[in-house]
Amino acid sequence: MNSVTDPKLRKALTPDYVAMCKRLVMSSEFYPAIQKPNAELISEHIECFEPKGIRTKDGELHEVDVVALATGYYAGEHMMPMTMSVEDGPTLEEAWKDGIYGYRTVAMPDFPNFFMVMGPNSPVGNFSLAAIAEVQSGYIMNFVEKWANREFEKVSPKRAATDRFVQDMKDNMKDTVWLTGCDSWYLDGNGVPVSWPWTAAKFRNDLKVPDYSEYEMER
Repeated sequence: MNSVTDPKLRKALTPDYVAMCKRLVMSSEFYPAIQKPNAELISEHIECFEPKGIRTKDGELHEVDVVALATGYYAGEHMMPMTMSVEDGPTLEEAWKDGIYGYRTVAMPDFPNFFMVMGPNSPVGNFSLAAIAEVQSGYIMNFVEKWANREFEKVSPKRAATDRFVQDMKDNMKDTVWLTGCDSWYLDGNGVPVSWPWTAAKFRNDLKVPDYSEYEMER
């Protein structure tokens, strides 16, 4: 930021929220690029698109030849647009209509033999994705091995166990950076963070060995 020489531009580029409240974007090229003569920062909100360009809330029309949209991502819509369902049961979309949740980031009650990597509340914003996937895959393999040994035909986490995990997670979200006032894709439609509120060590420990007492198993 110190490389931005224009005080007004520097002020406009300075976030008004706490660092890490939104996902950090690292680049050594952005600040030099935004200061070039052919670049202009416009922070006014968009009112509408018109045939000749974009009109902002202040009434000004910005004529353009091409518009590159970078806001069309649905980062919080896990598994979408796939339709996941169980026999005589709800779809995953229906189960998540009031908010995305799961059991220990990898499973869902009432969805037998369904496991996820990077599921709800995975620590995607604060840990390595590769490390997360390795931990979750190792956890899931415990069930794959039991199924291969014919120890069960169907398995899913108990509703009560899932509810305890979700409530514990929400209680521990209160002091996290994601609830310091910004709007980001770390939050679901209800403003609840969908990341992991604890440490990496706790994540590895909690998913090291499954607590089979918290699962329903059918032979």
